[in-house]
Amino acid sequence: MSSEQSTDSTADGVPAAESEEALDLRSSMIMTQDWNLDVDSDELDDSPATVTDARQTFQNLVRSAIKYDTFKKGEADTVRRIIEHIELVSLKKSAEGFNRVNFSVGVLNCFFICWVLGAYPEHIWLLYLIEAVYFIPRKFYNMWRAKPLNQAFYYLDFCWFTNFFAMAYFAIIVISGIFGFNDDIQNGIREVIFKAALGVFCGVLVCANLALPFVACLFHDVNTMTGLFIHLMPPVVMYTFVWYNDRIVEAWPNLFNLSYLEDGLTYYGGTDSIASCSTAFYFTWWVIYVCFMLGGGGIDLPKKFKPDGSPANPRYDTVFHSTMRDGVCILIGKFFRGRSKADSLTLMETNMFDKIDFCLYMFFHMIASLSAIYISGYLCFKSIKNQDFAQTVTLKPFNSL
Repeated sequence: MSSEQSTDSTADGVPAAESEEALDLRSSMIMTQDWNLDVDSDELDDSPATVTDARQTFQNLVRSAIKYDTFKKGEADTVRRIIEHIELVSLKKSAEGFNRVNFSVGVLNCFFICWVLGAYPEHIWLLYLIEAVYFIPRKFYNMWRAKPLNQAFYYLDFCWFTNFFAMAYFAIIVISGIFGFNDDIQNGIREVIFKAALGVFCGVLVCANLALPFVACLFHDVNTMTGLFIHLMPPVVMYTFVWYNDRIVEAWPNLFNLSYLEDGLTYYGGTDSIASCSTAFYFTWWVIYVCFMLGGGGIDLPKKFKPDGSPANPRYDTVFHSTMRDGVCILIGKFFRGRSKADSLTLMETNMFDKIDFCLYMFFHMIASLSAIYISGYLCFKSIKNQDFAQTVTLKPFNSL
């Protein structure tokens, strides 16, 4: 077989136009579609040599390579140069909003949180509630305006769900304290909620803070700082309740009755243990989310085609689809579905993931979350001296600086 003929197919019978390098370029092109999600096109007038032109040239070259099998060395070098330019543009876009005021406020806020945590840990819960009132609606505004798909349904993800739960919990406590609604029944309910929150905050959110790449510290960027806020602040608040509960009760005697901490809590064993309450909390969300995605049509929201094959007009995105587009689809296809990389990329381009993909995604989400509850949550609850672990959790987001 001549060398010219050998380029017509790979060892697996895949056309050369769908070589590994071409597939990688397709994957990169999918990633570019999620750029500038929180701005409109008319806000990009100051972009250098046009983000749109660079992206369009990149896409045209990829399509040319795939369609005409002309992926030669010269074009490969051109694509690499364009990729480098796009990376520079991406850095520029990540710095949007960078100015002295935004940066200074972001830095001062981080120092203020650290100061309150060190000097007045009994008030950190109130600071969390106040700042959440700003960060979360501001983030939602950006998510609602996101392009090309509205990201409002991201708020159904577990990390957001836990923060909404925490905000509602503290708001109810404040209202109950003001109107004197405290009683033994309510205290019993508070104990169950506290146990559930302890395992989830110090387990799932702590590990998400370590594992998720978008949890980073960019002082000037509200979107990024909100992501850091919802993953880092709840564990910090729980830290103060576990280890500084006496100061909290002394400062807020009409709001908090933490006598169950003095009686001692058990992490494992029994339906009233911390692990059991946290697990029940997680599965409450899990059932709601599965019902929304499978029964409420969530899995079909971003799809580009209807069941009959006709084009759809998608408007909304979900965290599931976003995560699948980030490469999880390729891993699931390779290890569990027997799907080629090309087929997975096609699904990523069209958001046409099926129910089996979703079930696998939710299964691994469940395994990871429960593992975090039963391991990380226990370590955080067991001893205040787990300094190495706490420092890792705290400093990881600053790697982005």
